[in-house]
Amino acid sequence: WRSEYTVSYGYGAAMFFSGLLFLLSGATPLGLAHALVVCLYGFRLNAFLLYRELTIERFQKLVEKIEDKANAKGDRLSRLPFILGCAFLYFCMAAPLFVTSQAGSSLAPMLFTGLAYVGFAFAAVGDLVKTAVKAKEGDDALVTSGPFALVRHPNYSGEMLLWTASLFAAIACAAIEGSLVTSAGWLLASVLGAIGINFVLVQATTGLEKRQAEKYGDPGNPENAKYKEWVESSWKGVTFPPKPAAASTEGSESKPEASP
Repeated sequence: WRSEYTVSYGYGAAMFFSGLLFLLSGATPLGLAHALVVCLYGFRLNAFLLYRELTIERFQKLVEKIEDKANAKGDRLSRLPFILGCAFLYFCMAAPLFVTSQAGSSLAPMLFTGLAYVGFAFAAVGDLVKTAVKAKEGDDALVTSGPFALVRHPNYSGEMLLWTASLFAAIACAAIEGSLVTSAGWLLASVLGAIGINFVLVQATTGLEKRQAEKYGDPGNPENAKYKEWVESSWKGVTFPPKPAAASTEGSESKPEASP
């Protein structure tokens, strides 16, 4: 069992089984639709991670690199606080399902649940297109087709939409049914979950945007002209403001690398 599985397969499994529990709990149609998108997300994520790990050499090397860094920091017991923190985040991300599971099919919650499906599909198509293009054209290919023509990091942006919409589906249900007070605990957990996962996703988007700029923004890179045109015509997604050069250099060594 690899250390990084906590934030990969562990994440996907937590979302899959959280959704599955509500699918089997006799929820209302809205609750079932909401639980299904969470369940599908977890299943899709783990299927994609398994395919990538088994068939793509650069990701096999990346997993080994992350594992070596984790082992260098100490034994598995020393990672217990991190694992518990991840478990709490996953619990909070599933908290909206407790609010929507017995809610009626009002318009606003239905719209937010629909947006969650849009985010799920956008992220899934982004991963599929990127994997197909790099398999055909090589690991160094710049992917600008499909959803990448509009958004430079559709997998992260789509997932942000999914979890943000999931939160607002719960808030809308509680507001419409007058249960804001009685559902306050679940809503607070939902807010914490959305903030936590969006922080992680914004951080990932910021890092990937920076690495792509360094790689494809180099005038010597054959994809440079294509990259400049792409940057001008697409949205980078939600990112953090640039860090001062010294702070950015100092912090870059401690973060795992991901493929551009």
